[in-house]
Amino acid sequence: MNRSENLFFTGSSLASQVHAAAINGDKGALHRLIIGNAALKDKEDQFGRTPLMYCVLADRLDCADTLLKAGADVNKTDHSQRTALHLAAQKVRHKITLKCKPFVWWLLLGSWNCTMDR
Repeated sequence: MNRSENLFFTGSSLASQVHAAAINGDKGALHRLIIGNAALKDKEDQFGRTPLMYCVLADRLDCADTLLKAGADVNKTDHSQRTALHLAAQKVRHKITLKCKPFVWWLLLGSWNCTMDR
């Protein structure tokens, strides 16, 4: 079983396979899939999330780089109207809140929320 099959069953759709490759960090499988079918680089799952969004959520920067070099659309939004950049910003924000005391993170995030809502 290769790394991309860890999340989805063998025989799953190509869309499931490309998302699995992205989240599992299987750069080789991801590259093979998008070379074989370029539309897969922006294929949405049931939540509207693209492989690039999966890379962001799983901290798979090497796979994100592969998708970006293949021309993945950074402006695609999921069903909640979030792009991969929004998801990355939310991850950073979450890490800040875990490390800072409440008063400090309140000060830090006060201005962050203003820019995120625009």
